[in-house]
Amino acid sequence: MSPNHELWRRGRSALLLFLVVGMTSAATAGQLAKRGARERGGPYIDSDFRPQLLNADSDPTFRYPILSMPGSVFSITYGWLDITRNSVRYQVAQPTSKSDHSFEVPRNEIGELRFNYNYVMFRSPKKRQMIFHFPQSQWGSVHTAPGAASAAGRGTDGTVSIYQALRNFDHVLALVRPPALAPPPGAVQPVVSPPPESKPAAPPAPPAIVLAAPSGAGANQVVETDESPLVIRGVAMDSTGIPVVTINGSPANMRPQNTQAAEFWSDPLTLQPGGNRIQITATNAARVEAKLVFLVHYTPKAAPPNPRALDKQDIISLLQGGVPNARIAEIIKDRGIKFSPTADDLNDIRAEGGNDDLIQAIQQTAAN
Repeated sequence: MSPNHELWRRGRSALLLFLVVGMTSAATAGQLAKRGARERGGPYIDSDFRPQLLNADSDPTFRYPILSMPGSVFSITYGWLDITRNSVRYQVAQPTSKSDHSFEVPRNEIGELRFNYNYVMFRSPKKRQMIFHFPQSQWGSVHTAPGAASAAGRGTDGTVSIYQALRNFDHVLALVRPPALAPPPGAVQPVVSPPPESKPAAPPAPPAIVLAAPSGAGANQVVETDESPLVIRGVAMDSTGIPVVTINGSPANMRPQNTQAAEFWSDPLTLQPGGNRIQITATNAARVEAKLVFLVHYTPKAAPPNPRALDKQDIISLLQGGVPNARIAEIIKDRGIKFSPTADDLNDIRAEGGNDDLIQAIQQTAAN
């Protein structure tokens, strides 16, 4: 015989002695008769006791406050015993240091179920259990086996209910939740109107997008610019929270302003000359999207003129100063010109000694 089993046997013997002495001296003849009926496993249950019923319409569960002494009369815990059609679950509430005494077992694995001296006793797959109904308001007031023996008698009706729930769940359920009475013959049944049809919920609203840059940008608008790269800026808002923003498919940089709005901006976007399509997409938590598309027309800036470029008078001065036509043509190709030569301008340059090669150099530079 194992040491644990021997400890259980001795502890149970001591407890039963306390119970026999305490209960016999205090019980009346009627109480003894009632107790005998319970010990024989009879169907008796006090009509004025009703356990707490949870989940009545889905998974009916009886809940009882109990005192438990598993395996040893000195391992007292308090907690909630839940009994369903399929399982028995005990959750220790006090003391928290003995929470490992909690258990949950299928009802078909409970054996040796007995009701003795106001206690329910049974064997679970791992250990013996000894429990009795004990109100939550009195938890913590019993610390020894003699105290448990005295307290057990005060919760007899609830303990009987536990025993009956373990033996015949539906019998106790019928007592706790009796079936609705049939109407008397000839009674007029009330007409129950069908519930009004509920209107379908409105689909979630999409986020809002407000653009700040580039200036003048908006849905289906064309924006002219001569600057590249370009940064897109704006604010995205949604009543369900801050939406996620992408710009041309890439995640935008974001800075929350409050719980429903955030500033966003793109990395610098390199533009191609001509039209550049920009699409901004904001998606909220319900995966509803808002899209804003516009076009940026990019015209690169003309290169600034060379400050050393020649004008018409500079070319005439060089000719008058005796500089050869070939050298003036080289200077023009290197520095450029800062006037658009007309036919009269070219005739004036010829009049000062400009040859055809110089005239051609002026015209080619102007065309570029």
